[in-house]
Amino acid sequence: MKIVYEPKLLYKLFTKLKISEKLSYSMGEKVIIDPTKIECLKSTKRSSIYKLLLRKKSGYYPIIFKVYSSTTQKNEVEINIYKKLHPLLKEFLPQIYLVERNLNEDWVFMEFVNQIRGQLKFTPKHLDYIIPTVAKLHARTFEDKFKKYNDAWSSWLPTYDSASARKEREKHIEKTVVFLDEAVSDDRTKDLIKPYYKPLIKLYSKGPDFFPEILENGSSLTHGDLHMQNICSKDVTKDYPWNIQFIDWESARYAPTWFDMVVLVEILLGFRADWQKYAEEIRNHCIVTYVNEMKKHGIKFKTDPRDLYKMAYLQRTLEKGLHTQLRRIFDNRGGELLGYHLEKVAIWGRELGID
Repeated sequence: MKIVYEPKLLYKLFTKLKISEKLSYSMGEKVIIDPTKIECLKSTKRSSIYKLLLRKKSGYYPIIFKVYSSTTQKNEVEINIYKKLHPLLKEFLPQIYLVERNLNEDWVFMEFVNQIRGQLKFTPKHLDYIIPTVAKLHARTFEDKFKKYNDAWSSWLPTYDSASARKEREKHIEKTVVFLDEAVSDDRTKDLIKPYYKPLIKLYSKGPDFFPEILENGSSLTHGDLHMQNICSKDVTKDYPWNIQFIDWESARYAPTWFDMVVLVEILLGFRADWQKYAEEIRNHCIVTYVNEMKKHGIKFKTDPRDLYKMAYLQRTLEKGLHTQLRRIFDNRGGELLGYHLEKVAIWGRELGID
């Protein structure tokens, strides 16, 4: 069930809980929530997002109010990113003004930041303005640099190489194999799946971890869902550097650094038909940019970065990507990247020797 409040009820709750007063204290000046300017931007089973307008002495100021259901969903990762890791990560986050507990919900009031998507026509060169911040996040939390804050995150942040995470990957792969069995006889998918079915079943028997090199080359805090809706900047009218903030940290975990890069780049390449003619050039440029940025922070990779990128893509696609696309097709909600994933798994799998 989605969490949706009517604006009038929400404002009554704000008044009862003295939210304006608490925000005034946090922001260092008197602010008042405008009851006529409460807008729901998005609502899911996990959370709802509202845009509020605060009246300040200097005029109106927009902020984001996010409501998390604590009874039906586990949202502790994102909430704890804001509460417990904010001092370490604040330059990568919107400013957090208030975290409030209300019955079975967690409320977060934060700075309103504009998504890059929609601010300009996004081109491959703009990845040069984002990747340095991704690398900085990874370098800031790379291996021992992050482990020294272990007390702040070890009890709640998922860790990719843990026994529980490995078991979860095994379960996901089992579900994917079931989906493949269904897909090979489903009219919507059978023609696409059949050429890949037997090699995929054979490949999945080698899982759930297909490339030990990914872990051997280092882990950091990864966002986990770095698509364009989750990347924000206050001003993209100027060239580099952009001041980047990341939102929606629900998928964050301590994991191989390259996972964020393949989400950022390959989703764009998969959906942008106008980029695909130059896909290899774009991909290689992004890899070089990321490697050079990590070097600036003293981090070098032992394995060829082009191989690491492909390994990370294959690992994520096999453990999650194919499952997601098949489920979306079965639910009649898209699945446009299925063919793209299948082709890349076949080509890069042969190239890396796991076909």
